[in-house]
Amino acid sequence: MLKATGVFGFSQVLKILVSLVGSKFVALFLGTTGIGTVGLLQNTLAIISSITGFGINISGVRMVALAKAQKDDVLFSKTVLVLKRWSIATGVLGILITFILAKPLSLWTFNSTEYVNWFLILSVNFIFSSLAVNKMVLLQGSRAMKAIAVSTVVYAVAVTSISVPIYYFFRMDGIVAVLVLTTLLNFIINWFFARKIEVVPVSVTFKETISRGKEMIQLGFLLSINVIFGQITAYLLKLYFNFQHTTESVLGLYIVATTLLLTYVGMVFSAMSTDFYPRLTEVQADNKQVKELVNDQLEIALLLITPLIIVFYFFAPLVVTILYSTEFLNVVVILKWALFAIIIKAIIWPLAFIILAKGEKMLYFKQEIFSDAMNIGFTIVGYHYFGLIGIGLAMAANYIVYGVYVFYTVKQKFSFNFRKNTMGIIFKSALLGTLAALTVSFMDYPNAYWVLALLSALSVYVSYTELNHRVDVKGYVMKIRNKFRGPRS
Repeated sequence: MLKATGVFGFSQVLKILVSLVGSKFVALFLGTTGIGTVGLLQNTLAIISSITGFGINISGVRMVALAKAQKDDVLFSKTVLVLKRWSIATGVLGILITFILAKPLSLWTFNSTEYVNWFLILSVNFIFSSLAVNKMVLLQGSRAMKAIAVSTVVYAVAVTSISVPIYYFFRMDGIVAVLVLTTLLNFIINWFFARKIEVVPVSVTFKETISRGKEMIQLGFLLSINVIFGQITAYLLKLYFNFQHTTESVLGLYIVATTLLLTYVGMVFSAMSTDFYPRLTEVQADNKQVKELVNDQLEIALLLITPLIIVFYFFAPLVVTILYSTEFLNVVVILKWALFAIIIKAIIWPLAFIILAKGEKMLYFKQEIFSDAMNIGFTIVGYHYFGLIGIGLAMAANYIVYGVYVFYTVKQKFSFNFRKNTMGIIFKSALLGTLAALTVSFMDYPNAYWVLALLSALSVYVSYTELNHRVDVKGYVMKIRNKFRGPRS
């Protein structure tokens, strides 16, 4: 599990290092207003994609993983073909809906009809996006970790290479071109790496395509509703922040904060989910194995995330300045409690996958709707009463309440519980995260550095000690060092 996380995690780090260049220049060329515009467009497209995609990006992984586990080449190949046909159909549906709703989308998003052509051009994204998702589902369901890792880095390099010069020459007018080209690149790169997955020639009728895709679409439909509500929630929040009449763009700050949390800090979740979900799907029928796998994953998640979060607290002002500019420094105010929320997410994140892996459609639907409702409510109330810091507090409150709900659900439904040693790690991580959040909330950053330095050292020590009990970190490091040294003469 740690090896899989390491492989994909390393690629995520390389991706981030490459993306640093792009993020910096985009921030300089577009500013908070431009980043807000990009965020609104991406969110609008994501809502349409959620409506037309039927959750294939998630339910498809389960379908491919189950077929792969049966070691039947014909069954696997038919599954691949059915998935491809459904992906093409969802892509075409996305194009049609965007064409029909181009004018209303322009009005709803920008309160103007001047951007109708933007949405007409962006409609082509859906066919490339659905095909890209199709290829990534094959890679993930087949657990082709190295291919996913390498493709991630290649994509980051390609996107940075085209977006920086376009934004430099065209500024805001280059936004649509960048969104189209990046989606096309995503498809090409995913296709290149997925082409090596072996399938045998099979024939699947139209009726069989519908029949075989029925379970995937049933699960995917509820997942898509979940995603739609999630995207609509994010969209409404962005519109809410966009119309806050303040001296700075609250929308731009909010988008940067979520980008930092999802892209940079969230890289560990991306690394783990790539391997964890298919692995959990394979053992989902055995509650005992599920319990052990989830506890293992939870421990690894916390032991990797906690020191990363505490260190991020220490470097937050510097990171925001380097990645963006001093114009975005107030993002740090949001991060004061939003970073702590990520530690809470690491606790509940593996638990939520249990319901998904078991195919409990309605149960998963209810828990995600519950989370979305709390998200929009807590965020608006938090910002209204506490300002920017309230956005971070809202995120922490949301994850805590959601976590209690999910734990109660899996405990009652699937007899899940935490192991004793897992509870110990949860306590240590939550304590360190709380102390860091309280430190930056009640101390200014020059003074807070001393306490954060101590907490960073302590969190690294705790994680190293706990990991070393499980995987012999010292021996693993020595093995890598000896590889680089080569044979001694």
